[in-house]
Amino acid sequence: MNVLRRIRDYLNTLHGRILLGGLAIHALLIPMLFVGVIYLVKGGFESTFVDRARADAQILATLIETTESTDVITKLYDQVMASKRYVYLDLVTESQHSADEDFKEDTYFGQHGDNTYFITIPLKWELGHTENLLLRLGYDETPIMEKIHYTKVLCFYLAGAYVILVFVASGLFTPLITRPMRELQLKAREIAAGNYDDHFDIKNSRIQEIVSLTNDFEKMRQELVGHNKELEYQSLHDALTKLPNRVLLQDRLNQAIYTAQREDSQLALLMIDLDGFKTVNDTLGHHYGDMLLKQVASRIQGVLRKSDTIARFGGDEFCVILPTISNMRYATEIAGKLTECLEQPFIFENQPFNVGMSIGIAIYPKHGLDAPVLMRHADVAMYIAKNNNLDYTVYDPSQDKNSISRLSLMWDLRHAINHGELHLDYQPIMDFRTGTVLAAEALVRWNHPRRGLIMPNEFITLTEQANLIKPLTTWVFEEAARDCSQWLKQGYDLSVSVNLSSRSLHDKQHPKRLMRIIEEHGLPPDRLIVELTEGAIISDPVSAREILEGFHEIGVTLAIDDFGTGYSSLSALKKLPLQIIKIDNSFIMEMLANRDDMVIVRSTIDLAHNMGLKVVGEGVVNRQIWEELKGLDCDMAQGFHIGRPMSAPRLLHWIDNMDNREVV
Repeated sequence: MNVLRRIRDYLNTLHGRILLGGLAIHALLIPMLFVGVIYLVKGGFESTFVDRARADAQILATLIETTESTDVITKLYDQVMASKRYVYLDLVTESQHSADEDFKEDTYFGQHGDNTYFITIPLKWELGHTENLLLRLGYDETPIMEKIHYTKVLCFYLAGAYVILVFVASGLFTPLITRPMRELQLKAREIAAGNYDDHFDIKNSRIQEIVSLTNDFEKMRQELVGHNKELEYQSLHDALTKLPNRVLLQDRLNQAIYTAQREDSQLALLMIDLDGFKTVNDTLGHHYGDMLLKQVASRIQGVLRKSDTIARFGGDEFCVILPTISNMRYATEIAGKLTECLEQPFIFENQPFNVGMSIGIAIYPKHGLDAPVLMRHADVAMYIAKNNNLDYTVYDPSQDKNSISRLSLMWDLRHAINHGELHLDYQPIMDFRTGTVLAAEALVRWNHPRRGLIMPNEFITLTEQANLIKPLTTWVFEEAARDCSQWLKQGYDLSVSVNLSSRSLHDKQHPKRLMRIIEEHGLPPDRLIVELTEGAIISDPVSAREILEGFHEIGVTLAIDDFGTGYSSLSALKKLPLQIIKIDNSFIMEMLANRDDMVIVRSTIDLAHNMGLKVVGEGVVNRQIWEELKGLDCDMAQGFHIGRPMSAPRLLHWIDNMDNREVV
């Protein structure tokens, strides 16, 4: 089996295929050639034999005809037979010849298979014979047959020798083809293994096709080298700014640490986060945001040395490596210069935009001995600088506890969304005219297993930083829709109001998800009130209009929250499909003491009514504000004077017992 497998494997090689192809060709041609040669030789021998026999017989007949003596003829007969050229000789009359049935004259060689060629020749006698005589001769065919057989054997040996010669020649000359092909194969395998450095140069080959194939492979190798370099560059650099990316930053930081260890020196790692980038990105769009990042990268590079490394860490974050610094002061001086390089505003659409940066600084070896630790400590310092409105901060170990606590809280929040640690409280919204509760605003609360109750202002920012705003918003809508549907089934004529984060303005699929939630819980769409803050709408009016129109198409009620804080006018919002305006509590709570706030509240109510909008006064904390808003013809009120946020069961109990309480 091993032998057969080796033969099969060999025949599957180029060398084996060439030999097999040659064998197949010669297996077809050699028999044809063999048969043709034998045919020609046999025909030649037989034709020559017949011609000579007939010529010889004619000569003998002539001798006999010219001989007058019987004794002479007898003597001639003895001489002819003694020469062994004939195996048969006889003179007979025509009648005798006709009567002899055993004698069969041949017309061609080997006719009767008796190994004798018989000829009959009539004699012309002038001796007065009364009947014509016939000369009958027989020639031995055996020598000719032996020559033909010998020729066949010789041809067979010649064919065998030719086949052997072909195989030997193939074995000698086939490597001239297969060796360059094997070299090409090995080169191709090296390329497949990632070795693009060696040129394709097949030596001692003059075969034009192989030379052409080698040139094609070389062109392919050069193209692969170019593509590989491009891919390597792309894998190590940011596509937008062309700066090193996080992977190359990690490698250069490790190299800088090795150098610092060897030279017993220090290095600094600066983590940079831009301040104000989101404003440009949200106001003008991502195109201008990308332009801003490229210009910021250019300005930062102008401050640094050639030996320094600047990398884009991700988003609007950059990292700077300052190798071989003499002291920490140099790092802080560079940080100061970096903040100064952004003092000049960036001009987009003929409008100036100011962008700052918060920088965290970590020093090797003081703040860490390896790259991951240095990067984490620089990130902690940057976070402290941003939270305290500082240009830069050097890492302080005492600050790390807060950072770890923040990261832990992010993880706990993700767990809380998926494991029922969140719940909704509802604050009632009351109608001024009837004194009945029309709706309730859903407010999310977090029951942390170790830290207790955590309010939204403590964790909403974390949801945005941890990219959890989408699952949190979906959870809130699910819970609010479920509760409101239950209220309606129990006979409570209530709507539910849910706040939508500004981040959700970029989620074009949100209206579809909301429609699925509404249909799943059997809630009439107009019973769900979606609230967006005025600031979110103004910061990205295009996205706000698109998503509001999407909500409007599915039939939900739309409200603008905190109206007045964004310094926009109702006329600027008239193109949006809004139904409710909620005046910010900062105006409501101060309206009795501040005449300007009173004017704003009164004007907002009048303009909203003229535009067909309902008005909700937030921050109604006492009876005096209630009465004043009622006098201004405000539609609804929300605040502690009406009711504090409470759980869903308590809200229903509170509504059932309103007759026993003095609210209005």
